Amino acid sequence: MTTKKLVLGALLVAIAVILQASRLVLPLPPLVTTFIIGTLVNMMLVLCVRLNGFTSAAILSVLLPVFAYVQGQLLLPLLIPVVGLGNILFAYAVMKLGKGVLAYVVPPVIKAVSMCASAYVVIAFLGIESVAMQKGILFAMSVPQLVTGVTGIVCAEKVIKVLQKRL
Repeated sequence: MTTKKLVLGALLVAIAVILQASRLVLPLPPLVTTFIIGTLVNMMLVLCVRLNGFTSAAILSVLLPVFAYVQGQLLLPLLIPVVGLGNILFAYAVMKLGKGVLAYVVPPVIKAVSMCASAYVVIAFLGIESVAMQKGILFAMSVPQLVTGVTGIVCAEKVIKVLQKRL
């Protein structure tokens, strides 16, 4: 890995962590911040893949759920690998699909399905009996992932267009 790629990767990771941490200071309802921060996080994953390659995106994919757990966004530590895997699959699908209609739909669907299925396994493994908690976890791992995935890709494409004009 060249020094330039290393520095750009570190910068993208730092920006993503700062954006994710902004949920701690935004005076908005939790559901609203979930969609805003989720969009920004997915945007950063796409930017990492498009601007610096899959390795940076994979590193970011693993780090972000760790920070989310520390910030109290993930209630269970066993959800860290669930989100990390979903992020990695999302970034990989973005990289492989490139552009086109499918590139906006398939990565979020892959992320949501993988996270929901993995979360279901975690729920069963832990023996969580509370239906409300099960529904809350499964909802967080599904619908918001679809919405923020699509909007994150759209935002990243707009940022890339602006960057291309300026560089």
